[in-house]
Amino acid sequence: MTRGSKALIVLIVAALGVWGCANGPANQQSSQSERIKALEAKCGKLEEDYRAAATARDQARKRLASVEEERDLIVKERDDLHKQLDQRTGERDLMQTRCERLRKGLQNLIGQDDAMLHPAPTVVPAVSTTADVGGGGQS
Repeated sequence: MTRGSKALIVLIVAALGVWGCANGPANQQSSQSERIKALEAKCGKLEEDYRAAATARDQARKRLASVEEERDLIVKERDDLHKQLDQRTGERDLMQTRCERLRKGLQNLIGQDDAMLHPAPTVVPAVSTTADVGGGGQS
């Protein structure tokens, strides 16, 4: 090969290299801009998801607070009912004791009254007669 053809080949290769380098960044910028747009869209979707999750969290906290308040009221009501039950049980036991005492007292009074109305018959000693004394012969 001659010097001229070698120079021509070097010149063509250099021109193609310059042309390739000039085209490279332009293609990269368009693909990078597409990638940036995709990442921005993904970021926007994540922000919306975060807002939705934060809203759901706040609502759950409010519901939890109201449920805890309701539970506290129910526990207080339950404790009051236990106190009333204990009080009523004590009253019932007292009334049962009083009724039992009254029943025993009435039975005692009825027994005393029956004793006064129907005096016990006095036992009169049997008078012995001659027929009983010796001679019946039956034993």
